[in-house]
Amino acid sequence: MPLDRGIINQQLEALGEGSRWWNVRELRDLPAVLHEDERILAIARGKIGRPRWLHHQWLMVLTERRLVCLRTGLGAYWRQLEVPISQIVRVSLRIGPFRGRVVVVTAGKTYRLLLPRTDAYRLQSTLAGMVQPGKALVSGFGPARMARRVVDHVLALPAVALDPHAHQERLPPQPPPDTSALERHVQVLEDQLHLLQQQVDFLEQLLQRSAANRQLTGETAANERGSA
Repeated sequence: MPLDRGIINQQLEALGEGSRWWNVRELRDLPAVLHEDERILAIARGKIGRPRWLHHQWLMVLTERRLVCLRTGLGAYWRQLEVPISQIVRVSLRIGPFRGRVVVVTAGKTYRLLLPRTDAYRLQSTLAGMVQPGKALVSGFGPARMARRVVDHVLALPAVALDPHAHQERLPPQPPPDTSALERHVQVLEDQLHLLQQQVDFLEQLLQRSAANRQLTGETAANERGSA
């Protein structure tokens, strides 16, 4: 059964979001998407890092069951993408001076959510607390897991360095600096790290195929010995 709009408004008020989201078109379709027993844990608006979807703004809503991405089209049409929490194996955050990239990894797909920095921190921290610890380490081979840990650690460094809450108690307020050069440099680093991530994925696929071939060869040899 759809969630009542008044309940959604109460949940947004509890999150400190107020009613400002009702100016977003996608929120008008949200009551028909959520179930009456779902509770909103985080909400944001941004882009999904896929070529066909990158130019569109999506409403991203996190509940205790799933991550829902919603984009309203013409008329009564909307496009919906959802990821069950039970299928998420890893969540990471890559941050820049003005926006963050929340990377959500499932067993079969990877979703890159481009959000304002504050929303990216909030969504990633909430979502990371819901993913089962150590779940991402179950699958894959040793070398690929080690390489992936290194990549995730490097990707997390910009987020730690640019965390708006990390040093607010120790440092006095500073005037906003010119970060245009830093943003370009971070973008280059993000592109290089993304390429490294692709190489790690390719390595893991090679190792999986190699193991499958060795297993198939062993089974074939065993069958031949049994026939003899």
